[in-house]
Amino acid sequence: MDYMTVKEACEKWGFGTRILALYCAEGRIDGAVKKGNLWLIPKDAARPEDRRRKKSSIKEENKMVVSKDIYDLYEQNRHEGPWPFQSLYENKELFVEIVKHFPYPMHICAPDGTMLLANEAYLKFAKISNPEKLYKKHNVLLNPNLERWGVKDFVLRAFQGESVHAYDVKVPYKEIIERLGDYKELVCESLFHNMTALPIRDSNNQLLFVVFIFITSRSYQDREEIIRGKEYIDDHWKEEFDIDKLAGIVHMSRHHYTRLFKQHTGMTPYGYYQNVKLSKLKEMLCDTNLSITQVFNECGVDYNGNLAKRFRDTFGMTPAQYRAAMTQK
Repeated sequence: MDYMTVKEACEKWGFGTRILALYCAEGRIDGAVKKGNLWLIPKDAARPEDRRRKKSSIKEENKMVVSKDIYDLYEQNRHEGPWPFQSLYENKELFVEIVKHFPYPMHICAPDGTMLLANEAYLKFAKISNPEKLYKKHNVLLNPNLERWGVKDFVLRAFQGESVHAYDVKVPYKEIIERLGDYKELVCESLFHNMTALPIRDSNNQLLFVVFIFITSRSYQDREEIIRGKEYIDDHWKEEFDIDKLAGIVHMSRHHYTRLFKQHTGMTPYGYYQNVKLSKLKEMLCDTNLSITQVFNECGVDYNGNLAKRFRDTFGMTPAQYRAAMTQK
């Protein structure tokens, strides 16, 4: 196979050498191999997607995918004359279509807590095939599990008319499906949501509806012991790694749990812990308000320690070089 150097690939594809070396290290270029300190790239390799956040790419990411139903309504109305901006609020049919096709789970409640409407994404999330049994029969405020789930204050504030946000809340997914859903198959999945509650008021500032929106922040799908281990590491990644404590959570010996974890994930619990640390380092290095030393301190990592060396080995560049590659205009 014929190869080209990183420099030759940069000239061919229009990338900087640092960002292309990073893409090689992340496995985003098929067939790229490392010889010593150099990366060699197949000459017929496909150009990788540029995922740096440039103004043009941000605009593309923000483009909405319009459903056929909404587009048909637009086509129908635009031939009947001008379609003024305020008609979005007057056209109930259009409003229903927007709610129906909203890409995140959402439901709308009356001020007394009664659920009035849920969109398709919510019905799919809760595995509800017949929404009729849900509407006007399920009251969010009367749910006896709110306090145990840790969302009672969030819900009460929402029905008092506040705009409320909650981040990375563990979803009682199995219980929701058992209570609301039609499919009773075993659920081996763990979800965390960012939740938003928005009040809708009338012209007299009286509360008409409360809209709840749920966006998945992280999810796990595996054996229960693996899920619990990943959740614990993701929640305690700033702390020192403790395999005995981790194994104790799932009531296994450290050796048994390490073997089980590697069998299901391809890495040891400590390897997963290090990957979480590296991911957090990458994320925080993009914050130019922090010095690189501050980033490492925030992540609980010694800048001169083994993880810093692993960062260079994994991504093919130092943290300073990574920051420069990610923040260059």
